[in-house]
Amino acid sequence: NQPGVLIQVFEGERSMTRDNNLLEKFNLDGIPPMPCGQPQIDVCFDMDANGILNVSALEKSTGKENKIMITNGKGRLSQDKIECMAEEAEKYKAEYDANCNRIETKNGLENYCFLLKTSVDSDEAKDKIPAAQKKTLEEKITKILGWLDANQSAEKEEYEEKQKELKGIVLPILQSMGKGGMPPG
Repeated sequence: NQPGVLIQVFEGERSMTRDNNLLEKFNLDGIPPMPCGQPQIDVCFDMDANGILNVSALEKSTGKENKIMITNGKGRLSQDKIECMAEEAEKYKAEYDANCNRIETKNGLENYCFLLKTSVDSDEAKDKIPAAQKKTLEEKITKILGWLDANQSAEKEEYEEKQKELKGIVLPILQSMGKGGMPPG
């Protein structure tokens, strides 16, 4: 649960933000605390004819909004630098693709953990899962989320193995429930 979101605006041709140029950042504060993945924030980019970029962020449930204006010269890269970055991106494309796949797998595992956590506590599943199985599942989810926090740079295969471990606990529970109430993964 976080009361705000940091919005960062980058320019560049690389797939990872760390390899691009940070133009500006701002906070959208005062949003109601919600679990991970629940806030719905629309970020809009609008460039006018003078090259001025207007960026706004709107939290849908409250209507809370913040915006910034980035002028044409403010921290922007030259055309030569952008072309150089594009060449580098092409040169390291396979490495970036592998890294993107790794991150997608990590995010998939994290999302699966949060989805399971929510499902286990739902009214639909609450009475269907025996206490011992629920405790085992909750402990495994907590353990994997802790592992994720400590292993942000793990390999794709390691994330896949952790998801397989979690599914090994979830699938028997689902079978005993008759497949109602929880995501299969």
